[in-house]
Amino acid sequence: MEIMNIVNEIACLLIFVNTALFYIFIFGRSVPIIDNLPKVENYLLRIGLITISAGGLFNVLSTSYPPNIEIIINVGYACLFTWASIFHYKYFVRKGKR
Repeated sequence: MEIMNIVNEIACLLIFVNTALFYIFIFGRSVPIIDNLPKVENYLLRIGLITISAGGLFNVLSTSYPPNIEIIINVGYACLFTWASIFHYKYFVRKGKR
């Protein structure tokens, strides 16, 4: 297996896990800002996170190997959602338990 394919698999797995965690952190508890969003915005956020997460999982399970530029985009999404889930957990979820 080529190194870029391994990088893609790891990135897609991170995309799946971290978008799922981000979804749970946002919608798994009552967040007044999110609860007060218009329904369209709320559902767009839900559908967007679910679609990205499902796409990451599907990419891992299908072991498809896209062009290198798409792998680079997947690495970017993996970094972004990993940061977002860690940040959201540290500053909103864990802080709310204190």
